[in-house]
Amino acid sequence: YPLCALAVSDERPVSTQSTWEDEQGVKDSVELFAADTAFSAFKTHNVPANQLQVRLAADSGPGHSWLKSYGIKLPVLSQNGGHSAPRTHRPTKGGAGSYITQSLHRKLKKNDQCQIIKQAEVTELLTGPGGRVSGVTYVKDGVTTQVECLATVIAAGGFAGSVARQAEGSILAKYRPDLVDLPTSNPPSATGDVMLMAENIGAELMDMEYVQVHPTGFIHPDHPEEKELVLATEALRGHGALLLNQTGRRFVNEIWHRDWVSEAEKTQRGSIYLVMNSGVAKDTQVPFVKQYTALGLLKHFGSGQEFCNFYNIPYSNFSETLAVYNEAAKRGYCDSGKNRFPNCPFFPEDKYVVGIVTPLLHYVMGGVKINKEAECIRKSDQQPIPGLFGAGEQTGGVHRKNRLAGNSLVDCVVYGRVAGNSAAKYAKSNRSRM
Repeated sequence: YPLCALAVSDERPVSTQSTWEDEQGVKDSVELFAADTAFSAFKTHNVPANQLQVRLAADSGPGHSWLKSYGIKLPVLSQNGGHSAPRTHRPTKGGAGSYITQSLHRKLKKNDQCQIIKQAEVTELLTGPGGRVSGVTYVKDGVTTQVECLATVIAAGGFAGSVARQAEGSILAKYRPDLVDLPTSNPPSATGDVMLMAENIGAELMDMEYVQVHPTGFIHPDHPEEKELVLATEALRGHGALLLNQTGRRFVNEIWHRDWVSEAEKTQRGSIYLVMNSGVAKDTQVPFVKQYTALGLLKHFGSGQEFCNFYNIPYSNFSETLAVYNEAAKRGYCDSGKNRFPNCPFFPEDKYVVGIVTPLLHYVMGGVKINKEAECIRKSDQQPIPGLFGAGEQTGGVHRKNRLAGNSLVDCVVYGRVAGNSAAKYAKSNRSRM
């Protein structure tokens, strides 16, 4: 009997402490990372990190080493919003999510013991005596098939793309009807169907109302009404990009927590501009600036005056904003709470790379409740459902009200490994019963 995985999975993973951090002299700790994760959730230091968050932090370094053992190298470090240290990793080329997924997928395809079934839709979790999950039902090419398994891991993602396919019947419309009109970074396939399948066999769903609105989705200038947008990576702001409103003013700490930045954006009138000087653009040229430019999402200007003229922004305001920002950088602090100023100073005469951004649906914190062994929890008695394990955005409890930037992929790596180990142990211990 096989193990059965419902797969899954762009964001950059976080770790504490990785060899890359050691080599670059970064001072970090499991306790600090866990505390940052907990603070991002509730915005108070009075709520300590829970067991899931502690394990996320503790296993992030080993998870990073595990990736490295497969030749997956993530040497570029940045300090993103909400982090107390530079611990967010990415490769030298390409996005971290696709790089990790594709690299592991290539390894998996070479494993003769693994069968990957594509273009199939899982429709049901099968159960046996005592409520034990015994496999899945799936449909492929109109044919329904049941797969009997010793253990099942669900990792089918969230529901932030569900409105496009399911409209008023979507999970998003049920739990957050106030957000259904926002654009999304998710594909239409992100419907959360497997969450409902788990709920149907007694699993508890938790934190379903907590949906993360990311502050920077690119608006394509030729297609402003599009609802499925490209995400402007956090790395741009992590390397110093500014957010300016239509009057040429900053209005927020660009590297605050995502929910705070998104709320600040909602108070602005007119367009919001993500603005990179030549230093930021150089630091993020490969792959981000190059990729976004090719997609028509970024425009390049020979000067600040050229940028302001193109978007009808008062140049005098823009120049004054930069002058005030540069003075704050000299002090090491500005009134918005910002205390890091990468690639400062900003001069009006510099070259600029600019995109128009907007808040968009990005991630759901809720899902199937799990414990620190990635066992899915039954609602009726709060006990693990035998044979069912979960990882990634499919699950709830790790991020609570708001996910810390970069913690999506680290969740996938850490709890993907935990779920796999727990499922393997369960399958081994129950093999004789099958």
